[in-house]
Amino acid sequence: MKMELGDLLFVKGNCYVSPFIRFFLKSPYTHVTIAVDHEKICEVDLHRKMEIIQNPYEEYKLYRLKKRLTDNQQKKLLLFLHKKVATSKGYDWWRLLSLCMKKYFRWNIIIHEQDKYICSEIIDKAFQHIGIDLVEDLVTGDVTPIDIMQSKKIMYISTINKSMKSLVGGEIK
Repeated sequence: MKMELGDLLFVKGNCYVSPFIRFFLKSPYTHVTIAVDHEKICEVDLHRKMEIIQNPYEEYKLYRLKKRLTDNQQKKLLLFLHKKVATSKGYDWWRLLSLCMKKYFRWNIIIHEQDKYICSEIIDKAFQHIGIDLVEDLVTGDVTPIDIMQSKKIMYISTINKSMKSLVGGEIK
């Protein structure tokens, strides 16, 4: 299954903060990224600033919008992502911490550093920029990968495991 612009890849993280994020999200999926074509993704990573790179992930769940993007939406989405890549200053640890505080202490405060992002935030903002509110009941950007995964506007396409065959709807293809 080839990725398309706007596809979402949900990843089971394995970095040093992944156990904390798994606990916080109550899910094995700790990271989400967006496809910019069939080989590249726009990545917001813990260790470097936002960038467009070859997809390095061996295993992930692939989701796609239920309604296809128009040509205009595709152009706006790519332009938005490239602009954010050009101005990105790194990972927004404060937003991550404030989302945790919001969830566990019910504090309605989000701390955010200018031009720094977390993975789910940039995806939510990118879709919002093209007129698609993936998570309607939450403030734009104040979302987790699981909030996006549970959106009624996207659908599961397949589980990709490059070391094995990909699974489509639970069947080996």
